[in-house]
Amino acid sequence: MSRALNAQTFGSLVVIGAFAAAEGAAAYLAACPGSSLAWYLNLAVFRPFEAARVETSPLHALFGIDALRNAAALAAITLAVRVLRFRFGVAAIANLCFVFAAALTYAWLGLGGPLRTVSLLPVSLPPMAAIQGPDFAVLAVMLASSFLAFAISHLSFAGRIRSERRRDPAGAGTP
Repeated sequence: MSRALNAQTFGSLVVIGAFAAAEGAAAYLAACPGSSLAWYLNLAVFRPFEAARVETSPLHALFGIDALRNAAALAAITLAVRVLRFRFGVAAIANLCFVFAAALTYAWLGLGGPLRTVSLLPVSLPPMAAIQGPDFAVLAVMLASSFLAFAISHLSFAGRIRSERRRDPAGAGTP
């Protein structure tokens, strides 16, 4: 059980850490607009987060003045829930982090609708254009770790239910 809780906590902290790093990069760009590193981080590495900050994005509420502080608080809550071994809390945070990572990926891929162009001819993008670069790597790590935590949480609860059914097959212990 300890390994399962550790894996779920790790998956959650990866997503929360990525959100915090994206907010830190945005704050760094605001503080040092002449820095080429700040521009690289915001335009190349954390580009999906920039797309989610737009007012039309349903995720824009996650970002703002207190976003970095909220990410730190959520990371502290995640660690506290893990230390207390509150299985449902760890699983709930892991599932929530997977939903955030999936929603961020959805917003980044722009699956909201077809592309609009001024041209009469359709715009064709190279098939691999969207799935390469450091921004894809950040999303891939977030999705992989959060999906692993998501899957482990469901498998551990299913295993727990199965073991309880084996112990009391006829329901004799229930009133």
